[in-house]
Amino acid sequence: MNIYCITLNGPAPWGFRLQGGKDFSMPLTVSRLTPGGKATQAGVGVGDWVVSIGETNAEDMTHVEAQNKIRADSLAPTSVQPKYSFAPSTAINKMARPFTPGGGNTVIKPVTYAPKVNTPASAPPASMLHIALGSPASKTPAIVKAGPLVRPPWVTDPGFADRYAPDKTSTVLTQHRQPAQPTPMQNRSSILQAAQQAPEDSGRTPLCGACNKIIRGRYLVALGQSWHPEEFQCSQCKVMLDEGGFFEEKGSIFCSKCYDNRCAPNCAKCKKTIVGDIMHALKMTYHVQCFMCAACKSPIRNQAFYMEEGEPYCERDYEKMFGTKCHGCDFKIDAGDRFLEALGYSWHDTCFVCAFCQINLEGKTFYSKKDKPLCKGHAFTPV
Repeated sequence: MNIYCITLNGPAPWGFRLQGGKDFSMPLTVSRLTPGGKATQAGVGVGDWVVSIGETNAEDMTHVEAQNKIRADSLAPTSVQPKYSFAPSTAINKMARPFTPGGGNTVIKPVTYAPKVNTPASAPPASMLHIALGSPASKTPAIVKAGPLVRPPWVTDPGFADRYAPDKTSTVLTQHRQPAQPTPMQNRSSILQAAQQAPEDSGRTPLCGACNKIIRGRYLVALGQSWHPEEFQCSQCKVMLDEGGFFEEKGSIFCSKCYDNRCAPNCAKCKKTIVGDIMHALKMTYHVQCFMCAACKSPIRNQAFYMEEGEPYCERDYEKMFGTKCHGCDFKIDAGDRFLEALGYSWHDTCFVCAFCQINLEGKTFYSKKDKPLCKGHAFTPV
């Protein structure tokens, strides 16, 4: 693991996208890079952690705070630092302006929910990134104490950034596990065969684990004890368990049916007991086949999904029905991103720049040729 420092020379765009933050219980991480962009040229890698921005520690920053900090350092091309608002509206004119609470019809971004994902703690990634903005790009390696060589999933899994982007929510598909895992008795013949074998040279007569009396004749062996066949029974329905499997919980034994009724969770959609695979989403449990995309009706399983008007959608259908992409970088405009509309397209606020000199045109008069924005100085330059 090593920590390095880069400095990116303005103006925007910087050519990288962030994911995570304190509000997502996940470190700030570089999720995407624009090919040939400034971050790529400076040697930034996908999966690198951002440990500080400027002189500020990024460990306790939320996702939006990190975005604002990067913009505040030197994203603006002038010395006047802009103030930012995140409440969008559709009021626009020839002066490209960010969406503010002031006017027009409000554009409502979909509300997403982040289900809790239980994963073991992992070691830091191989690279950690310190970002400074404003002077020529450079890398300064620093020696740090080496950690374990285990790389976290957002470094080793190329799809992790897409599945766990800050505006997304995902599901966890797990196998329902019992509180205890005794070895179930599979069939009568195997039990009888084991029960008929007397202890080797022990001279001890087996005692029943239920009545504590000497067992004479055939008996069962389970949970490390011997049992009269008629006394090894379900604690709830009293059915004999000399055949088939059983479950143990807090010292009591149950047949499969009673255990499911007692311990297995219920599906939030069909209200029936879930036996087998369980889908965890929206702080509830579902049958795998019950938690499906509202559009294509396919089970979402262990995939990212979006919520729109209380219904889940798979990523493909959500993008098709509700998604908006930035015309400048062709990346999706995520929930919480500042954006504007101009020339009939949507743009990230940092992507609406002059096609020639890359100066940011937010809030400025601009010209256009072939759907490309131009500043005053390049208004008559051939495109």
